[in-house]
Amino acid sequence: MTKRLFVPKVVDRVGLSSLSRRRLGLMRKAARELLDVLQTCTRNGQHPVRDVIPATGHFTIAEHYPRGDVEDTGTGCAWYYHAHDPAYALTWQEHGHFHCFMYTEQLGRAARPIALPAQPDVKKGGLVHVAAIAFDANGTPTRIFIPNRWVTDEWLYPARATIALIDQFSIVSDQRYAMTNRFLAALLRLYHPHIASALHGRDRVVWARGKRGLPGITEDRAIPMIASIAINLDADLAALDRVWKA
Repeated sequence: MTKRLFVPKVVDRVGLSSLSRRRLGLMRKAARELLDVLQTCTRNGQHPVRDVIPATGHFTIAEHYPRGDVEDTGTGCAWYYHAHDPAYALTWQEHGHFHCFMYTEQLGRAARPIALPAQPDVKKGGLVHVAAIAFDANGTPTRIFIPNRWVTDEWLYPARATIALIDQFSIVSDQRYAMTNRFLAALLRLYHPHIASALHGRDRVVWARGKRGLPGITEDRAIPMIASIAINLDADLAALDRVWKA
């Protein structure tokens, strides 16, 4: 019998009118930063995604770009770009995606993990996956998704603890990809409510599985992705502007 494919939970989009004026203001600030990055890239012949891939254009599935990843030990943030093997059976088309992380040392002391790697270094800590952002072949962000724990070997923390990290994401010390660093930080802040919704959606799936007495979902190799939400940058920026003016 063929094993039934797990379809990632498609999370409902967050209604902007339900957000506080403060959150909308932070999103508008992120939008201005995002537009500034894109305008600078256009003037300089750069692109937040293309610049990360080798100049030859050669792109190998599953490899991390750039090699060695990008991280800032001061802010505790890291990212890399890659694409999953087609066997992961994504329910959307993409060129690749960024995985954005922060180290556990950035969490509050009260935070407690849901699931850990097989042999966690309790003293050193590890990485918490904040969000993955998928891009199409034109270099346009199309989707935010939350992978399963085993995919990134993260220290999996509840949505509430992880959401607190979103606005903190910043790469300062590693300036090899300065435009990409700024782009990702702004994109995460712009979509803060949607990432939060996706993380809560992930938690609901994880908890529901446990309540039904089923084996833990976080290590199930048949389940690479748990929650996702589609995004449209142009439409979302326009909607944010309308809600702010209203």
